[in-house]
Order: sequence, then C-alpha cells, then structure tokens
Amino acid sequence: MPSTELLLHELVAEAGLPEVTSYEDLHGHGFDHQIVHATLADSREVVLRSRKKSWPLPLGRARFLTEHDLPAPALLGGNEFATLYEYVPGEMLYNLVAEDRMTDAYWRSVGAAFRRVHAVRFPSGLSGPFDAGRLVLEAIDPVQDLHERIAAAIPRLEVNLPFVLPHLPRLHAIIDAYADSSRPAPTALLHGDVFPTNIIVGPDRTTLIDWDFPRVADPAQEVSALDEWMYLAGGRCLADAFFDAYGPRPPNTGLYRITGAIGWFGRGVFNGWEIDFTLDEARTEQVTGWRNSLVAYLTDLGDRLDEL
Repeated sequence: MPSTELLLHELVAEAGLPEVTSYEDLHGHGFDHQIVHATLADSREVVLRSRKKSWPLPLGRARFLTEHDLPAPALLGGNEFATLYEYVPGEMLYNLVAEDRMTDAYWRSVGAAFRRVHAVRFPSGLSGPFDAGRLVLEAIDPVQDLHERIAAAIPRLEVNLPFVLPHLPRLHAIIDAYADSSRPAPTALLHGDVFPTNIIVGPDRTTLIDWDFPRVADPAQEVSALDEWMYLAGGRCLADAFFDAYGPRPPNTGLYRITGAIGWFGRGVFNGWEIDFTLDEARTEQVTGWRNSLVAYLTDLGDRLDEL
C-alpha cells in the first residue's frame, strides 16, 4: 500500500485540485481509518481517508447521496486504498456529548440531518445493504429477525452475561406483542454506522461522514443505535431537542434499543467479554468503559422491559 502522504498528493492531483501546502493527521475519528486533513494552495481544505486493506471506490453510493441532497461530504476522488473528500468544518458529536457541550440548537441540527436521511423511504418489509455500487434488498419479517438476533446472542450471554438469560422469554413475548407495529413499519435509508465520531456538528449544519455501511431498514434501528451511543459516550439519552427537528420517535425504538444492546457483545471492537488486544492503551480504556456501561444497562434489563 502506498504511503498516506503519497496517496494524498496523488489523489489531489488526479482530482485536478491545486497542490497540497500543508496537512496533519487527525485522531479520534474511529478505529479503521487513518485520517489526514490537508490545505490546498487555493485555501480549500480536503480530507483523505485511508484503510489498512483495499476497499472499492464508492462512486455509485456517492452519486446517490449527492442526487438526494443528503448530509454527506462530497467525494472528490480515490482508489482502492484511500478516498478524498471535501472537508467538513465542525466538531465530532462524541466530543460534544462526552464534554457536556451539546446545546438544544446542536441537537436540533443533528435531528434535522437524520430526518433528511430517513426521508429516503422504501416499502415495508424490505431490507438490505447499499454496497459500493448497488442497493441489494430482500423481503424480511422484522419480528422473526428480532427473535433470531436474540437467539444468536445466547452462547455469548451464557458465558459473559448469564443474568440476562432469565429475561429472554419475556423479551421474546414482547417482540411478538410488537408485531402489529413492527411488520408495517416503513423502511428507509440508514447511515449504518452512527458512531458519534461520524457525526460532525458544524456552525450551520450537521454532516454524517464515513458512509461505509449504509443500508435500508426500519429507522427505529438507527435512532436506537444513536440513543445507545449517547448512553455509552456520556450516560445520557437522545435529547428532546433532537426530536423537535427529527419528528416523532419511531414506535419500535425502545425494542431495538434493548435487542441492540444484547447483540453488541458479538461484534465491533469487542467480541464477547474480551477487548480487541490490538488496540492501544487509550482505545482499550475507551472500549472498556463502553463495555462496563453496556453491562450496567443490561443489569437493569428487567426495568428496561417494564418501560416498553
């Protein structure tokens, strides 16, 4: 793989942009990418995202986002190793929440961004990923899907969180009770990775970056995932001001919030109880905090089910 510096200069030149005059590495933007912020000779700013492994250039996806006027940075160029985007000014939502600097105005800005994304609707009962060049949808039963998610988590729960197991029969019953609202729920475009470092709150608007895993599904899944990240980042939930701009909370958000928390132990930066040993000390501390917060949330699962 070429060096990040070489990739930056090559992609800027291929895009027909003025030469790079300065650049800096950005930190705290996630686990999978190296991010470089560069300034060009005409004072424009760009961002290079490089990965450790090759990745298809998402031209079709970028075109879709642009044509639907969605809150995403413009793709300026790229290859299998890196992508070049316009720079989006602002601060990461993760930092604003962790440092208790979110305001109602900021929350409304975030809500407005997600409203625009979730306004791209699809027929109920269809779900699937939006890969680099195509949208692949299939018919699913959301009720069966939720049951299967819980069943798939049982081996990990038996080892790591056995105190959750006695609550599962009740959770399955609640999933069935929600069937009348789950099955006809609309589906929409989802960003797919609402890690709060992927949400840039700017002076005029909020932009969602890192559109690597968009998909079509019930918007309640994304709202619940964002709510979960607010809990992990700062021990809070989505503010009312978010819904002032987004609109009413999707009806199945609470159910997806609980099933999502249970499913977390099989994916992401920890699998089961073990933390990814390749993480550095700062990342390990961060992820350990998330795990502990997740355990605390599931320790009160009976109370969470009472709230549904």
